[in-house]
Amino acid sequence: MSNQFMFADEASQQNTKLPTEYWKILIVDDEPEVHAVTKLALNDFNFLGRGLKFYSAFSGEEARKLIDEHPDAAILLLDVVMETDDAGLQVARYIREKADNHFTRIILRTGQPGQAPERTVIVNYDINDYKSKTELTAQKLFTAVMSSLRSYRDIMSIDQSRHGLEKIISASTNLYALQPMNSFVDGLVQQLSWVIGGAKQTLYATANEDGTSYKVLAAHGEDSQVSVGQTLRSVIPSKALAELENVIANHGSFYGEDFVLLYCRSHCRAHGSVLFIGGLSRTLTADDHHVLQLFAENVQLAQDNVVCLEDSDHFLARLADQLMLHHANHFNNVLDGSKEGRIAYRLAQAVNADEAEATALAWSLFAQARPLLDCASTPVAANETTCQQRVARSLRALTHGEHEATQKAHRALMERLERWDGLGLPEGKQGGDIALSTQVLLLTEQLVDWFEEDTSDADIKTRLDDEKGRYYSPDFLEQALKLLPELRNI
Repeated sequence: MSNQFMFADEASQQNTKLPTEYWKILIVDDEPEVHAVTKLALNDFNFLGRGLKFYSAFSGEEARKLIDEHPDAAILLLDVVMETDDAGLQVARYIREKADNHFTRIILRTGQPGQAPERTVIVNYDINDYKSKTELTAQKLFTAVMSSLRSYRDIMSIDQSRHGLEKIISASTNLYALQPMNSFVDGLVQQLSWVIGGAKQTLYATANEDGTSYKVLAAHGEDSQVSVGQTLRSVIPSKALAELENVIANHGSFYGEDFVLLYCRSHCRAHGSVLFIGGLSRTLTADDHHVLQLFAENVQLAQDNVVCLEDSDHFLARLADQLMLHHANHFNNVLDGSKEGRIAYRLAQAVNADEAEATALAWSLFAQARPLLDCASTPVAANETTCQQRVARSLRALTHGEHEATQKAHRALMERLERWDGLGLPEGKQGGDIALSTQVLLLTEQLVDWFEEDTSDADIKTRLDDEKGRYYSPDFLEQALKLLPELRNI
């Protein structure tokens, strides 16, 4: 990925995000007249195309409930003296410490400044403004609310940016895995929505094989959950739909009054992707156009990389299948050239004759991966887990294999740290959930090592007896122990 991505303010938190229709204002005061006057003074207030919606509480207890019900409130207009002299201060402490809400802007209003000196309150309580009711004219209230909303917007944007970047970083650490690509693009789409000024909807759609349809891969904003997986034509407004064909045909872009269509050209496939941004609240600048162009170029490169890796995986899987098919056609020659294969074949014959040949063939793939299994120098769980992740990523291509032997080899590599008693890694599989062919291949590997070390049959029997019901199936080990002298002489 290019490092030219430019990230700016945006907004979202687990339960809190910038509103699409109005800003929530909580009024907490024990005087009904204050509520009425406040609503009247701010009746025609508008910021970023959104008005205000008021919620009232007349005591500290009511305020706490209101705060819990509306964690996405932008501003809290809070009286100090209500049922007690410090009721408002306790509410301020509650919203920051108990409710863990550090986004809502708190404007403290008091009719008795002497009871709560401004310096003391500002220092000891996490509030954002302090006003005396006697000096708070309609104009000053307007100014205080406007400045607080701007602060709220910026803080929420920074928090959204942080969450978006965390998502991108998390996905980019696994950039070469197939699944995180959706997460990676989704994080970038979130960022982009706010980089250009708070778009209501951002969609990123990729083309099918013949370019006849574009399906939404990532979405942010209005209807984002229902948009993912739908065709782009079915979810964008008619005014954008009228320009879509021309943008795709010319690999170009279109900037409407409140929407953008941008084609993202692929470098590894005939058809690329389309970016749609709708509900823009302002006219885009030349810098915005530059950011959008960077996104179109760079995010498509990232997706192209994953597409190429996926293609490579399918190619390697086909090669593995062809190798297994070739070995199957010369099965006797394969066994003649591999002592381990003969041991695996004999063990599999004893416990599951129908799968014996496929299990013996799987040994050749399983053995090729043995260097990957040396990454953990000590049997520490954390090291083993890291080792298993390396194996999973390195052999991801085998997940696409169709030959029975390919599948058995891959499953054995994924299950090599699992235990019969369920205490293994990474999934904690137990008992019959672990393939019998996996146990055959793992025991083959262990027996070969013991035979090469010239370990006696008695010692091997003692060790395997200790592993019954822990690492291996007891019935499987009983069969293996009966074959021990024969296996040594193979």
